This record gives sequence, C-alpha cells and structure tokens, in this order.
Amino acid sequence: MKWLRKITLILLLAAMGAFMTSCFGTFQLTRNVYSWNESVTSNKFAQTLLFYGMNVVPVYGAATFLDFFVFNLVEFWSGSNPIAMAEYEEETQLVQVDGQWYEMHATKNHFTVSKVEDGSVAEILYSIQFDELTHQFIVKADTEGQ
Repeated sequence: MKWLRKITLILLLAAMGAFMTSCFGTFQLTRNVYSWNESVTSNKFAQTLLFYGMNVVPVYGAATFLDFFVFNLVEFWSGSNPIAMAEYEEETQLVQVDGQWYEMHATKNHFTVSKVEDGSVAEILYSIQFDELTHQFIVKADTEGQ
C-alpha cells in the first residue's frame, strides 16, 4: 500500500506541474464568441436563449477547447495569440521539418503556410482567411505541391 501512496503523490505532483505553468492565456476565441453573442441583439432574453443554444450545439465548448489546447499553447510558447492580433500586427516564423523549411505568416484575419526554397517563399501551401462580414473561414490548400 505504501507504493500506491508514492505513485499517487507522484501523479498528483506531475498534474500540478502541468497545470501550474502560468499558461493561462487570453482565451480570445471564447471572448470573441461571447462578444458576437452579445452584439446580435440587445434583448437579454434572446441573448440568453442564444447562449443556451450555442452551448447545446457546443460552439462555446469548441471555442474553449481550441483556446485551451491550441491557441493558449501557441500564446505560451510564442508570446502572442494569433486570434488576439490587432489590425496592424503580423508575425512570421520559420520552421524546419524533415530538412524542408516552411514559413508561417499570421496577421489578424489571415494565416499562411508556405514552402521556402533558396531563402524565399516558393509556394503557398495553406491559406486561411477569416471573412468578418460573413463570419466564415475560407481555407485554400495546394495539395498538388505537397
């Protein structure tokens, strides 16, 4: 039974270490969904019904999940959240995968992944654009070039 206590203590300490990394983040996607819900109507009853509906369909759950597991980690390691970028901000990072260099470029509503050859962008592989008028993501992928 003593070994069970030790294992439990080790697991508890490991879990605490994982959750105490100061990786709180801004949760900007969830805030944006909430702001959109609030902007649809000024009627508090309609807002509440919409809020309940968006929890049943799991819009809030999906936004929180993406914030927690994707954008929060990006914000922790890079220092900025691509969802929370201002109009004038942009960020570019180079990564190497299996000897091939790729450029990831983000602005407020646009994200691209490009293949880099000889120090410059050779081709855009993925492009994700958010259309603020329709509130839709437009995804373009060059699957032939991969």
